[in-house]
Amino acid sequence: MRPYKLRAPVQQIDQKEALGQLGGASDLEQDVALCPLQTIEPVFRRMLPKDKPILEAGAGRGRWVLHLRRLGYDVTGIDIAESDVAFGLKHDPTVPLEIRDVLRTGFADGSFGAVISLGVVEHFEEGPQAAFAEVRRVLQPGGLFFVTVPTRNLLRDLVVHRLKDLKRWIRQLRGARYAFDEYRYSRTEFTMLLSRNGFEIIEMHGDDFVPPRSMGMYTDIGLLQDGAERWQLNRFGRILRAALDRFSPRLHCSGTLWVCRVHDSHRGSP
Repeated sequence: MRPYKLRAPVQQIDQKEALGQLGGASDLEQDVALCPLQTIEPVFRRMLPKDKPILEAGAGRGRWVLHLRRLGYDVTGIDIAESDVAFGLKHDPTVPLEIRDVLRTGFADGSFGAVISLGVVEHFEEGPQAAFAEVRRVLQPGGLFFVTVPTRNLLRDLVVHRLKDLKRWIRQLRGARYAFDEYRYSRTEFTMLLSRNGFEIIEMHGDDFVPPRSMGMYTDIGLLQDGAERWQLNRFGRILRAALDRFSPRLHCSGTLWVCRVHDSHRGSP
């Protein structure tokens, strides 16, 4: 199954880039407070090393860097968006946030015991291979790679993506300009991508918020949003999520987290 290629209005993409991760609250602490409500947070607590340096490649304004450092992890964040890094440093000048490119970080080989990449590599239209190569380079032997991307699910394939394609077609007829935004991969396809690029999969987990919040359903279907609180579903949205959860959270889950390590046959390769 090929990834779904999401295209969006150019202005919307520019706005999302300016706002950073998760749309960006005006108060960074509101974004940091969302970290424990995300299903991947317990995986980080369980598997991230506390005795080794950690890199978040594509940290945005640094919400995960702040959260994890408060838990005792030695995390450094990098992002190419100067406005995001400036926002994070204004909030806390002591946080290790730097302007660097995730494809060419500038760190020495084997600098980190773990690398985190949350919702980053799907934005490279040419594919994630260059980002994977840099991760392999900066990871220490035995180091862990935590990577999330938005993934295809039944709700998206049957409803959301069809409606987005129809909406885009109508708007383009009226002169709107669209550009590539992100890939939404199937779990099978992204697993194969990781394997082909030298990573051994250790674990996989869904990436979303715990109820009554939702990352995927809230983003994909505006009619399900609770207007009073960000990322929270309204009554109908909560009922729909609960019904889907009875079968499998994968039917609506926004993304997937892969935890991997570099395969011995690719260690040291660029």
